[in-house]
Amino acid sequence: MSDKLSFWRRTPPALFPCLLGFLGLGLTWRFAAKIWGVPMWIGETISVIALSLFIITFSSYLCKIIARPSVVLDDMKVVPARGAVSAGSMCLMVISAYLIPINIELARVIWWISLVLHCFYMGCVIWAFIQAKEISKNITPPIFLPFIGFIVAAVPGPMLGYMHISMLILVVTMPAFLFIVLMSLVNLAKGYVPAPLHSSYAIILAPTSVYGAGAYGVWSTDVYFWFWSAALAMALAMVPFVRFLTKGGWNPGWGGFTFPLSAFSTMMLMGVEAGFGGISQAASIFGLTLATFLIPYIVWKTYHFWMIGKLANATGAAVV
Repeated sequence: MSDKLSFWRRTPPALFPCLLGFLGLGLTWRFAAKIWGVPMWIGETISVIALSLFIITFSSYLCKIIARPSVVLDDMKVVPARGAVSAGSMCLMVISAYLIPINIELARVIWWISLVLHCFYMGCVIWAFIQAKEISKNITPPIFLPFIGFIVAAVPGPMLGYMHISMLILVVTMPAFLFIVLMSLVNLAKGYVPAPLHSSYAIILAPTSVYGAGAYGVWSTDVYFWFWSAALAMALAMVPFVRFLTKGGWNPGWGGFTFPLSAFSTMMLMGVEAGFGGISQAASIFGLTLATFLIPYIVWKTYHFWMIGKLANATGAAVV
């Protein structure tokens, strides 16, 4: 019994990426209610479930850190976990967007907490890179999360009154985004990326989409159109590589499919609102349909693995 009650001791960072996509799915359905008039309860139900899972997961990981603060650095010895931990603070950025229509002051507090926490995680990732050998070989798409993940805060930022900060985040992170894309593709071409990590390359779609969602709030529709076009082109370019991305079947790395799907669906819905016509409508329907079926499946599989005690070993997470 005591072993079951202490499951928090093996809380793996791999839970956060799929949660990020699940939280994003709730926001996407909320936005779909505004654009298409679908029932509001769909998005609210998903949001409540995702938020409940986040509270449990974040509290468990916090207990793990309190038990041994250095466990964060231990988790980051595994390359994919360097991105996964940062997804936790990105979840808070999404939650701040949830709270805007409910309590904007609380949303602002959560927004700032998420940025401070994300800076802390990024510092830990930098430390992990300094300790690693052959740093360039460790650059893969999960590294987007600690270094580019700030852009998620730029989406609700303008609605919270932080227009200029949001604009600065989008501009400053762009060179790092382009560098990580380039190095990730180079490492893939050189054979440095094992098959179980192939799914992480779907993450490239996430920043492309989030940049567009951020641009929608801080710049003109003309600027947004170019990001919308880039995200659509990126999604279409990935279609022929679906078998490559899913090689070997489900593994905890599939969490990397979730937030790109929800971000892409949201961005395409913004295109519908902007009047981009049938292409954006079709992409929105396809993206949201796929996200609605795939994201809960990945969340269920990931959490099932956690509860039966297999996820920590499968992802190399530290146990306290």
